[in-house]
Amino acid sequence: MKSYHKIFIGLAVLCGLNQASCTKGFEDLNKPYKDANISTLSIPSLFNRIAQKVTDESNVLYTSLLYPITNQQGVQNVTAPYLNYSSGLWDNYYPSLLTYRWLIKKIDEDPVAAPSYSNIRNMATILIVSQTLRMLDYYGDIPYSDASRAESGVAYYRPKYDKEADVYKSALADLEAAVNGIKLNDPTQTNIGTSESFLNYDLAAWIRFGNAIRLRYAVRLYDKEKALSNAIIIDIIGGNKPLPANQQPGNMQRNNFGFWPSKVNLPVKTERLWYTFREKSITNMRMSSNVWKQMSSNDNVDGSGIFDPRCQIYFQTNNAEEWSAQPQSGGDQDGGDPYPGDGTKKPKGTDPQNKRSAFNIMLVSDQTYFPYLVMTEADVYFLKAEIYQRGLGVAKDITAAKSAYEAGIKSSVDFWYDYTQRSPYWIVKPEAPTPVKMTAFLSHPKVVYNGISDDDALNKIATQAWLATLFEPAEAWAIVRRTGRTPKDPTYNPPTVYRLPYPNGEKVQNLDNWKAALGGAILDPTEQITRKLYWMP
Repeated sequence: MKSYHKIFIGLAVLCGLNQASCTKGFEDLNKPYKDANISTLSIPSLFNRIAQKVTDESNVLYTSLLYPITNQQGVQNVTAPYLNYSSGLWDNYYPSLLTYRWLIKKIDEDPVAAPSYSNIRNMATILIVSQTLRMLDYYGDIPYSDASRAESGVAYYRPKYDKEADVYKSALADLEAAVNGIKLNDPTQTNIGTSESFLNYDLAAWIRFGNAIRLRYAVRLYDKEKALSNAIIIDIIGGNKPLPANQQPGNMQRNNFGFWPSKVNLPVKTERLWYTFREKSITNMRMSSNVWKQMSSNDNVDGSGIFDPRCQIYFQTNNAEEWSAQPQSGGDQDGGDPYPGDGTKKPKGTDPQNKRSAFNIMLVSDQTYFPYLVMTEADVYFLKAEIYQRGLGVAKDITAAKSAYEAGIKSSVDFWYDYTQRSPYWIVKPEAPTPVKMTAFLSHPKVVYNGISDDDALNKIATQAWLATLFEPAEAWAIVRRTGRTPKDPTYNPPTVYRLPYPNGEKVQNLDNWKAALGGAILDPTEQITRKLYWMP
C-alpha cells in the first residue's frame, strides 16, 4: 500500500486546489487498486497476504531506535535517523487490514460456502488482531473502525482515529471469539494445509498462539483494565486453556510464532536482518555493557565470567578473539567491519579497529532459517511468572512463579541452541549447556529467584523477559515502558520515546482527524513521541 499511500497524499493536495474534482479522484484511485490487487484474489491468497505481514518487522527502526532506548546495544558511532523509518509499520499494517476486510467480504458473499471457511476466518482474525495490538503499542490512537473501507464511499476516505483503549478492548474481544471459534477435527472445514504460510494449518498451534497473545495483553493492560485482564487470566490460566509449553527440539515452530523463512518454499533468502546490520549507519552496533553485565560476572576477555549461555549465541568476540563490551555511555567507540560481505567472520588480527564484541555474524547473516518472532514460549512463561508473583487474576503463588520463571529461562536457552543446530548457517554447532551448567546459571546471584521479595522477583522477571526478547525488539520496548524494571546504565540517558510519531502524510491527507488524535494540537514528531500510551505507568 506504499504506492497507494503516496497517491493519497497527492490527491489530498489536489483537493485543496480543486475541491470539486476531489471525490472523482478518490473513486478513480480506489477502483483500480481494489480490482487489480484484492478482489481478484482467492481466499487462501488473501489469507497468505495477511500472514506475510504479521511480523511487521522494521530492522532499521529497531536498530536505530528500539535497541538504543531499551539499553540493549552499545551506542553507535553514527546515529540513524529513525524518523525516516517510523512510518514503515503504518504502511505495512493498513494493506493487511484492507486485505482482511476483503477476505471477510469474500467469505460472506457466498453463504453456502461460508461455514466451511470458519477456521480460515478465525485464523485471519487472530493474525490481524495481533498486528492491530502491536500498532496500538507503537502509535496509541489509530484509524481502525473506519479504516480501509474506502470502497464504501467518500465518508471513509479520511478515517477517524479510534481511542487506543477502545481498540484494545474491541480487538481482544474479537481475538477471544476467534480462538474459541476454531474447530478441531471438523471435516467440513476448508483445509489449506501447507499452503497456509504461518502455521501450516496446525489448528492446535493456532489456538495456543491466540491464547498467548490474549495473555500478553491481559498483563500489559492489567493496571488500567483490571476487570478485563482478570477475566482473560481467569479464562486462560484458571480454565487451563492451551498455551505454548514443552517445545520439542526440531519442532520449535509449533510453540514459537512468527515468520520462519525455512517454511516457505526452501531455499528462500530473506536479507532483511543481514542488510540492516551491514548498513554503514548500523554496523557499529555492538554488545552493550548493560547487557554484558546481565550475562557475565566480570569483564574477563576470555569469557570465563559468562554465566548466561545465550551470550555466545547472541554475540561474538572482537577481532582479537576477546570478549569486550561497548560502554553503554558511548565511550571509546568501536570501528572496523565485523560483517564482511561474504558472511564469515574475519580472521583474527585482520580488522584491528574492531575492538568490541558485535552481534553474532552467524545469526545476523542467516538468510534461510533465522526466525522473525512475534510470540515465544519463553514469553508466555515470563507472563505466567509475573501473574503468579503478583497474584493477577489468580491467587499469589511464589512457588508457581519460580517454576514459570525458570521454565522461561530454560525455554529461551533451548530455543536458541536448537536454532543453531537446525540452521545451515551455523557450520560449527555450539554445544548446548549441560544440566549442571543450567543449574549453575539458574543459581547465579543475578538470576536466582527469590519470591519472598516482590521487588527482587519482579525485577528478575523483567530482566530475563527483556533478555529473551533481544530479537523481539518491539516486545522488549513494551516491557521497558510497562515495568520500568529492566536494567539501565546510569551513565547513559537515551531520548524519551514513549510512542512512534504518526507518519507525516497523515497531517496532509487526514488533518482534522490527525489533530483530534493529538488533542486538537499540531504537534511535531519530537513532541508526539513524549506522550505516554494509556497503559503506561
